[in-house]
Amino acid sequence: MFALLNSTQRQAASLRVALIGKNTNSVTIAEDVVLSPKIGSVIEEVRAIGREIEIVWDDGVVLRTKLQIRGSWQIFRMAEWQKKNRGIAKVVIQVEGCIAACFGIAEIETHHDFDPRRHPLLGRHGPDLSDSRTDLELCVDLMLSYQDADATIAEVLLDQRVMRGIGNVFRCELLWTCELHPWAKVSSLNRDECRELVSIAAELLQSQHATQDRTLAVYGRHGKNCQRCNGQVRVTHHGEANRVLYWCADCQTRHAGTSSSRYVTEHDTPPGVHPAEFIYLSELERARKSG
Repeated sequence: MFALLNSTQRQAASLRVALIGKNTNSVTIAEDVVLSPKIGSVIEEVRAIGREIEIVWDDGVVLRTKLQIRGSWQIFRMAEWQKKNRGIAKVVIQVEGCIAACFGIAEIETHHDFDPRRHPLLGRHGPDLSDSRTDLELCVDLMLSYQDADATIAEVLLDQRVMRGIGNVFRCELLWTCELHPWAKVSSLNRDECRELVSIAAELLQSQHATQDRTLAVYGRHGKNCQRCNGQVRVTHHGEANRVLYWCADCQTRHAGTSSSRYVTEHDTPPGVHPAEFIYLSELERARKSG
């Protein structure tokens, strides 16, 4: 059945196992690009489209590589990499325990993963929560007056027109901290609840340790017990941009009854299954049906 997947899909499957959920230690790109993935950001997705492979980070940065006929992504242990002819690699991504390198690239580019709610053409950027001078009440006002009253709070937190600085890892952790149901309507929150979200987010983002040595409560803990209620942490995809979302259904119950879209558990990655394995098996099933 492995043979049903083409070479690019198999490479993407290997990259998922090696990279998904890992912090980025370094990224080297041989060509000038518009955006560079941030050191410490988490790799969330690997997509295969034709001969193209896209690697997506938690802040929405996407690295797109189009491979030549003989091009490939390869995974190396650190000791193996030291012996490799490293100069011919066009992209090198280092995470804990391994290096992913790409050879034989026809095209390289980086861009922000498209999300209509975050597109700058739809409005100016909101205040930056990592800036201590930011007027937090303005962020609260923007949440309370959000144009789409049925939008979920999980979507609004990533809308750069409301506030900036919240990446996807931080979004999951913030919703868990406030015990908020990710699918709750933003219009169901009152001023005090919006102020709580914004204040906690700003406090942590402005801390020197906001992105260093933090212990995560839900992100990356799929299938493990919740630290607060001992329930099981789930992982699914959410919103128009289909971003990965970790949460605990047992204790994130505030405003659960206001959800405008029914939560469907069959979209979860099954407990005990690595997200990369779940994607791989899904691709195998699609390939089997189409073949």
